[in-house]
Amino acid sequence: MEALNVYTVTSAIADPVRLSTMMYLMRGSSSVSEMITHLDVSQSNLSNHLAVLKNAGLVKATSAGRQKIYELANPEVAQLIEVLLHLQPVSPKKEKEIKPFQKARTCYDHMAGKLGVGVFNALVNHQAINFLNNTDPASQPLIAKVIVLGPNAIPVFDRLGVKLPLQASTRKFAFGCTDLTERTPHLAGALGAALCEAFFKQRWITRNTGTRGVFVTTHGKQALKDLMGLDIE
Repeated sequence: MEALNVYTVTSAIADPVRLSTMMYLMRGSSSVSEMITHLDVSQSNLSNHLAVLKNAGLVKATSAGRQKIYELANPEVAQLIEVLLHLQPVSPKKEKEIKPFQKARTCYDHMAGKLGVGVFNALVNHQAINFLNNTDPASQPLIAKVIVLGPNAIPVFDRLGVKLPLQASTRKFAFGCTDLTERTPHLAGALGAALCEAFFKQRWITRNTGTRGVFVTTHGKQALKDLMGLDIE
């Protein structure tokens, strides 16, 4: 996104349908037919909007037979959408909509909600991660805070199924992303994605089909309690 003209990006997301499309893609990749059903728009209308988003570098598409599968272009786009969601007032109706996935969900490819924040705090308490220069997370809450590894990072992450160091990547290594519902950070970046993937592989969490929500399994709850002292409701 850094190479894009900021006016191109803001113009692309200014349309309600395009913004709704990106919010829908926060839960993962989707076909055009799935988005048409969810967003209640015509195929031609949606295709035009997707073309604008693709030209702005905000979404990308891959072919799957006769269908095209769309997803957000990169984690920075997901972070942009999260920041925009933080800026809107939460109405009583919206509170009812977000309550089902407040406990545990994914934010693009990392854990969020009470689960994500709980894991983040446990990692800090176990000295596996820390804020760069001990930055106060309460200051400038919408600004992502850089995360660095703590002295116990290797053994703690190893117990959780993540082998350090991670494979080299151009992606940001780790940062604290302010959670939409909890208003405190959860772990994002390449490290957050690796941790989320490890939780899925070990069946500590499973997806709630068709949504960003996830379930913490009985096995996952016990593992987090034993390894991190974390009680998940």
